Amino acid sequence: MLDTLCKGFEELLLQFAINIWNQIESTMVFNASETNERGVIDAMKLAVASYSEEKQSIIVQKSYNILLSTFSFPSEELLQQERLQFAEEEDNSSGRDEWVLSLFAAVIIAVHPQTRITNTRVIVSLFMTTLLNGNVVAAQALGSMVNKLDLESIGGRTSSDCTLEEAIDILLQSSLWIFQKNSSSNTQAKIIGVHDTGLIMQGHEKVKDMTMIFLQCLQSSGKADISNQEKDVSENNYELDLHHSVMKSVADAFQILMGDSERCLNQEFHAVIRPLYKQRFFSTIMPLLQSLVMKLEPLSRLFVLRDSAHIIIDTPLVVVLSDTKKIIPMLLDGLSALSDDVVDKDVIYGLLLVLSGILMHKNGQEAVSDSAHTVVNCLIDLIQYPHTMVIRAVIKALNDPKRAVRQEAVRCRLAWASIA
Repeated sequence: MLDTLCKGFEELLLQFAINIWNQIESTMVFNASETNERGVIDAMKLAVASYSEEKQSIIVQKSYNILLSTFSFPSEELLQQERLQFAEEEDNSSGRDEWVLSLFAAVIIAVHPQTRITNTRVIVSLFMTTLLNGNVVAAQALGSMVNKLDLESIGGRTSSDCTLEEAIDILLQSSLWIFQKNSSSNTQAKIIGVHDTGLIMQGHEKVKDMTMIFLQCLQSSGKADISNQEKDVSENNYELDLHHSVMKSVADAFQILMGDSERCLNQEFHAVIRPLYKQRFFSTIMPLLQSLVMKLEPLSRLFVLRDSAHIIIDTPLVVVLSDTKKIIPMLLDGLSALSDDVVDKDVIYGLLLVLSGILMHKNGQEAVSDSAHTVVNCLIDLIQYPHTMVIRAVIKALNDPKRAVRQEAVRCRLAWASIA
């Protein structure tokens, strides 16, 4: 009886998804609010996630056929070109095209690892291309595909399919091309981190190679060359600001790498999650960051410290405690360096929580005993942190076009200065 009810409910949910795709197939013009679109995408993911592999294969094939009729897929020869140059082309897709792609991505996010996906090689490349235009759902689907792809080819697969190793090669090539361009937006740099998260959760050894691409971006001087006297000063500043923005985005992408990716990579959507994957990533990457941070120029060093902070904060405390003597110097450097900018206040708070956990644990107390003086001095410096941030915020108001605001800002600044 119960089994019959479950099958009937699954058929109902399958019909729901098919009806949505039928509506899209028969509609050439699409117009919906962002809220409605997001609701349908979430509903599609939840429905597909509840299907058996057999039913998932039906909806995957249905959605793929409609996607095939919507997009002009790149040829196999074009896919093999170095740096995926087709990604440079302007995004001329319509609202309907974007909707079809996002909904197809929602289907891919929710499938079982064993569910057959047609033409995976081209789909990986298509998702990689469209995420460059800021399509977050495509980025999430790419992370899900990388997380669930087979390590080796399985019987019955064709030349248009690809293994996990082949997909990683595509991503490595594309990511290198993106950062060599040095023109990635904040969104692009961050959402590229989603497919790395899929690798980290799976525990794949090539996650180190993917992470090194981010670190190379932080080490590079990019197009900015402040010593070049032949260039116009304003142009030079623009290029420096551009590279600074990209470096910050890449540094913040490490928060995504260590995140739980609740919208795409979780047990509900059948993600492959290897036990202790955060601990494994911590053990692999932290030694690299520790050796790198002392060799870098101040700007690059700041961003590597931000990377390290994200990793330390999101790693279970028991793992940090096992390596406290090596972690403490980088943690304290992060507290000192990141306290200069109010945008890092959440990172500062996270590092302080980790430091508190270390100091409250017996093993942590023993590990930091040799650094006690440094720890105390760092905490004393941070006492002024809230006060300093208020002063900086008030200074911005001193240039307000309204005279009354400027006068009030002066009074506030004098009042706060008297408290110091």
